[in-house]
Amino acid sequence: MTLKGSFATRQDDALSAGGQQPDQAGEILTFGKPERRSLLPGGIRRPAITMAARIIIGSLALAAAVVDLHDAASHAPVTARTQRPPAIDVLIASAVSFPLRGTPGALLQVQYLQAGAGPAAIWATLAASGLPRDTSYYTATAGDCVNGHPRMLASASSLPDPRTDMLILPLNNLPASVPTEIWIKVTNAAGADLGSVRGAFLMPGAAGRAIPTLPGRPVCP
Repeated sequence: MTLKGSFATRQDDALSAGGQQPDQAGEILTFGKPERRSLLPGGIRRPAITMAARIIIGSLALAAAVVDLHDAASHAPVTARTQRPPAIDVLIASAVSFPLRGTPGALLQVQYLQAGAGPAAIWATLAASGLPRDTSYYTATAGDCVNGHPRMLASASSLPDPRTDMLILPLNNLPASVPTEIWIKVTNAAGADLGSVRGAFLMPGAAGRAIPTLPGRPVCP
C-alpha cells in the first residue's frame, strides 16, 4: 500500500511540474533491470536491418559479377568452335586403271586436296573387285623412288566388303609433291605381289603415262 501511494504521488508531482498530459512522453519509472529500447523508427529492430543490409550488399556483388562476366565474354577472342571450318577444294584429280591379279583390273584415284589456306596434300584411293576371300587381308603400299630404290610413304590394309565384294584401300596424305612419280603396289596377306603401277598421276596427261608393273617385277626402274 505504501509503494502504491508513493508512486501515485510522484506521478502527480511530475504532471503538475511539467504540465504533461498522460499521452505525452515523460519520465518512465522502471523496477528491476532496465530494458534497452531501440531508437529506430517504426519499431524496426537492429537485427532486421543488419540482415536486410547483408541481402542488399550480396545482391549488388552478384550484379557486379554478372556485369564483369558479360564484359569478359564480349571482349573474348573468337575460338575455333565459333569459326566455320574451311571447305576442301579438289585442286587436281585423276584416275587410272591397271592390271591386278585375280581381278578385272584395279582402279586408282589420286586427288590433290586443300582445306582453306592450309597446305595441300595428296590422297589416293585404290578400289578392286573379284579378289578371293580365302586370305585374311590385302595391303596397298604407296611410295616413291630414291636413287633407283623404293621408299615407302604410306600403306593401308583391309578385307573385301562382303556385301559389294569390293576392296577399297585409302592412302591418305601422301608426303609427295605434284610432279613426284609415285608407285602403288598391292599384296595379299602372304606378301605375294598382285600388281603395281607407277607414274606422276597428278601431272597433265600423266593418266595416259601410268606404267603398270607385272607381279614380281621391281616398282622402281
